[in-house]
Amino acid sequence: MKKINIDEVSKKCTLFFYKFEYQILVLSGILCGLLIIYITNTHFVNSKIYYLLFIFGLVVSSLGFLLEYVIKSFKKKAIEGEFSYFLSDLSREYKLAKNMSIALANTTMNNTYGSIDVDIKRIANRVSWGDSFENALKNINANINSPIIKHSLLLLRTLKNSSVPLDKVLNNIAKDINVYKQETQKTKYFNNLYYLSIIFFMIFLFVLVYLNLLIGNKFLWYSSTEIMTRIFFDNFLLYIALLLSFFTAFVMYSIKGVKSTSFIKYVLVFFIIIVVLFQVFIPKPEAEGVLIETIDNLYDTNLSNATLNKIISLKSLSSKAIVDDSKAEMVYFIPLDQQNCGIDCAKYTILVADAVFFNFEINQLENEIFIYYEITK
Repeated sequence: MKKINIDEVSKKCTLFFYKFEYQILVLSGILCGLLIIYITNTHFVNSKIYYLLFIFGLVVSSLGFLLEYVIKSFKKKAIEGEFSYFLSDLSREYKLAKNMSIALANTTMNNTYGSIDVDIKRIANRVSWGDSFENALKNINANINSPIIKHSLLLLRTLKNSSVPLDKVLNNIAKDINVYKQETQKTKYFNNLYYLSIIFFMIFLFVLVYLNLLIGNKFLWYSSTEIMTRIFFDNFLLYIALLLSFFTAFVMYSIKGVKSTSFIKYVLVFFIIIVVLFQVFIPKPEAEGVLIETIDNLYDTNLSNATLNKIISLKSLSSKAIVDDSKAEMVYFIPLDQQNCGIDCAKYTILVADAVFFNFEINQLENEIFIYYEITK
């Protein structure tokens, strides 16, 4: 019978845990959450706390992902602050011991690197089992995915065949990391500005759309008097949004500035976004809404008539629908060429099969509204 090597099995189990620790964490969370949901659906279906337990099961299921993100974030931050010190100490120990395994063991003895002490000890373990320092570092970083370690590995691969002693290589990498961190911070700063400019653009754009919906109905769509109309207000906000898009595109281009065509690309993308939002959310001057707002304005301003030209109608017009949504008590539709006919020629519905443009003359007589209309091209 073949003798089992306990040390070899222990190493393989440890390496397995090193490689899949986060996957194990996520899987454990999912299984625990599913177990809670199963117990809830089995024993607490009619209980008052059913939904509370069900939601708790979902939260537990996602807890592994959350913990993985938090742990990796803390480790990445710790690596940014401590890894250069670790390499400096390792350089000094290697210079004395001339052996990477001993140098790592001496470096990890004092536990001075915060939350990455465990990972550094794992590197020391792998090297003591015969793995190279470069490969051990690469395997540890497979889970953490730190740009600092990636940068260090790149320098190690570049300099490992040079005539420079390894202790000096490690010391130079430690110094280079400090420069790399400063450049990375600048890159992060400009990337944050880049994405913040997009966020601020979208916020201001939604504010403009909200303002239009909030106070746009205070204006008439059309007016023969010298007052601001709804169309003018819509166009004014649209021009502000377009001006804002040009400014945001210029800021984004100034931050990135990779290609001269980037500015045009940003402008076109923002233009499409603005047009889509204004088309979807901003009301259109459709005949029924225009008539309702104009009739209400006649009552509010004590005017007796109004003229509207080239108003588009996309659906049939109903006097009942206008009465229900306006201050008028009765609405009559009369063809403009039959206006002398009076109520005898009145209609209560204008059927519209396709998009049609109308000219309207609106007359108010007490609580009755006479709308004289003609179809125009």
